[in-house]
Amino acid sequence: MKQWNGLLHKEWVQWRGQIIVLVILLLAGLFILPSLAKVLAIGEISVFEITMAIGFIAAGACILVPVIAFSMMFNKDMKRPDIWFHSTASTVKLVGVKMLMSAGMGLAYLLATVLVVAIRYAITPQPEAIFNELLFYGSLLIIGVFLASIQFMVYGFFFIVIDQLLKPFLKGFSFVVTLILFIISARIYGEVTGSNLYDKFIRVGSFDLMSLKNPVIDLQYDYFTVTNTVLYAGEIIFAVLFTVGLFYLAIALFEKRVRL
Repeated sequence: MKQWNGLLHKEWVQWRGQIIVLVILLLAGLFILPSLAKVLAIGEISVFEITMAIGFIAAGACILVPVIAFSMMFNKDMKRPDIWFHSTASTVKLVGVKMLMSAGMGLAYLLATVLVVAIRYAITPQPEAIFNELLFYGSLLIIGVFLASIQFMVYGFFFIVIDQLLKPFLKGFSFVVTLILFIISARIYGEVTGSNLYDKFIRVGSFDLMSLKNPVIDLQYDYFTVTNTVLYAGEIIFAVLFTVGLFYLAIALFEKRVRL
C-alpha cells in the first residue's frame, strides 16, 4: 500500500496544476455558457434547462477524459523509460496507478458538472423539475459514463501498447496502422455483440432499472427521457472479464516487448 501511495503521490504532484486549472475552467464554463446562451436563445427556455443540456453534453464528453489523461501520462514517461522503470514496482502497479489517477480525473470532472447543475437547481425556481427525477437520471448518467470511461481507458492502453510494438518497425506510420487495427477490432466487437449467439448466451439475466424508480414521478423535459434502462447480468460479467483480460494481455505484451 505504501508503494501505491508513493506512486500516486508522484503522479498527483506532477499533474495537479493542470488538473486544478481544467476543473476551474470547466466550472467557469458551465456557469457562464448557459447565461450567454439564454441571452441568445429564441423562445422560452430557462437558464437551468440550458445548464442541464450543456451539463449533459459535458458529462458525456467526460467519457474520454481518463483515456486522454492516461495517454498523456503514459507517453510522457515513455520518453524516459529508463527513469520510469527504475523502480521495484511491478508493471501492473506502474500502469495501474496512472489509470487510477486518470479515472480520478474523469470522476472529478463529472462531479464538477453535477455540482454546477445542483447549484443552478438550488438558486433557480423549478416548479416543474422534481429533485428525485434529477437525482435518479443524473446518477444513472454519472455511473454509466464513469464505468464506460474506464473501459475506454483500458482499450486505449491496449492500442497504445500495440503502437509501441509497431513503432520500431513502422516508425511514424505505426499510428496509422494502429488506428486501422482499432477500427477493424471495433467492427468485429460490434459484430460479436450483435450476433444471435451473444443474445442467447451473454444477454441473459435482465434487470430493468426503472423498477427502482417511483412510477408516479415523471421527468417533464422530453429531451432527457431515458428509453432503455434494461441491464443484463451476463453482459455486465462479459464486459468486466473482457476488460480485465484485455488489460492483462496489454501488460504481458508491454513487459515482453516494450519494457526495457
